[in-house]
Amino acid sequence: MNEGQRKTTEETIDAMADSIKPGQEEQVLRDIPQKVENLEHSKSNTIRELLHNVRIAFSMLKDSDYSLSWKTKTLLLAGLIYFLLPTDLTPDFIPLIGYIDDAAVMTAIFKRIAHEVKHYKLMRKI
Repeated sequence: MNEGQRKTTEETIDAMADSIKPGQEEQVLRDIPQKVENLEHSKSNTIRELLHNVRIAFSMLKDSDYSLSWKTKTLLLAGLIYFLLPTDLTPDFIPLIGYIDDAAVMTAIFKRIAHEVKHYKLMRKI
């Protein structure tokens, strides 16, 4: 990803995170398991890495014993919402490339909150 694409991705993520409403979390957390299940048997490394990040984000959000800042919570929710959208930048139904943008968004989010993800993984021994 070049500098321009990275900046555009970050701006998109920030805009999505800023538009998150408190009630959206419940719906996102309800819908994620089904989409993950639908992709679990993929042999694509991109999808496997994406699902790994989605599962960690999902765990962080659902973990009532782990406190997240509102900004981190909205970034994770923005990534999961993007993952749930079937018609995002690259529609999910396009074989092999449909989830590349989803993976890029989740990777960008995880880079921004790397310290918090690392702390969570250590705490939960993931």
